[in-house]
Amino acid sequence: MGVVLLLVLAALPALAQTQAQQDEPPTTEDEITAYCLGVNRQLAERFRQMQLWGCGKASSMQWCRDAKASAPDAMRARERLVIRFANELTRKGLLDVERPPEFRAKLTSIVADGSTDAAQCFNPNGDRDEPACERLQRCEEAEQRVGE
Repeated sequence: MGVVLLLVLAALPALAQTQAQQDEPPTTEDEITAYCLGVNRQLAERFRQMQLWGCGKASSMQWCRDAKASAPDAMRARERLVIRFANELTRKGLLDVERPPEFRAKLTSIVADGSTDAAQCFNPNGDRDEPACERLQRCEEAEQRVGE
């Protein structure tokens, strides 16, 4: 019985620290991680769609055939990044239901912002939104941090 009591007492500071962390808002690094999760989710979907392109056999469409051929590898690379970003947020407890709703809502909004920026930068009409493309540059360092 005494050993169990000692174990419980030893775990209390860790539990208190976990509760304190849940009450803290996401850090700037956490927000970038959430943003990049959204970006890479959108890019993985774009590469998945590229695999469905009908490129034809004309020599002028070689670029399309090349892009279509490289899409599966690019999609898998983006999916791995999505998993790594989600794992990082999960490991920190930022996606836990116990987190305050306003913090979860903020992260959800940031993920959506990343998806929107990726969609605007790489839209199917070719109308590149340069400010959105500039914001995507924040993910370069974050991708290296979580490993490519």
